[in-house]
Amino acid sequence: MNPVDLDDHPDEDGRVSGANPSGRPENSWWREEYGSPCRECGFDWSIEPEEAIRAVEGLPGAWAGVLAGTTGNEVPPAATWSAKAYVFHVADNLRIFAERLEGVRAGGPRDLIGYDENELAAARHYEEMSLPAALWSIGSAVPLWAAASRSAVAADTTFGHSERGELRASEIVRAPAHDALHHDWDLRRAVSR
Repeated sequence: MNPVDLDDHPDEDGRVSGANPSGRPENSWWREEYGSPCRECGFDWSIEPEEAIRAVEGLPGAWAGVLAGTTGNEVPPAATWSAKAYVFHVADNLRIFAERLEGVRAGGPRDLIGYDENELAAARHYEEMSLPAALWSIGSAVPLWAAASRSAVAADTTFGHSERGELRASEIVRAPAHDALHHDWDLRRAVSR
């Protein structure tokens, strides 16, 4: 089965099963961009939001173990960021999405505005900061994101995206979960060299 071709039979209300408010299969853009499962890290875009949240909740402890005895300066093959920079990036991305999820759920503007992760990395000087600071950052970001994600999914919050149309919270939760779990793959490749 092509992962983008979900059950396309409308329900009683005319909605397509597994579709977002725009009528497209959930996470269809990400599935097309990365594959389903992701061609590199194996992330399955059909994962239930709660399962994705729980997987991300395991990362701070796992990364503390994986990075024990390293400098955090190790770089995975064909990458530009170090292991600790990936940890900072994931922490920042989860915080940004926690703010977005909670803001929209609480009645704020629904539009998702992008940011440039490389500009943020440069502005924050990821490579000049310490590995203990990175581990502290991810440990504090994950619970905020997990709580905001669960609240937004429970409220069936919807978001507007200029290119992807209307998106459900379940889709928005999977995006940073994929980012975090994909970079888990990067981080482990960095320290296994």
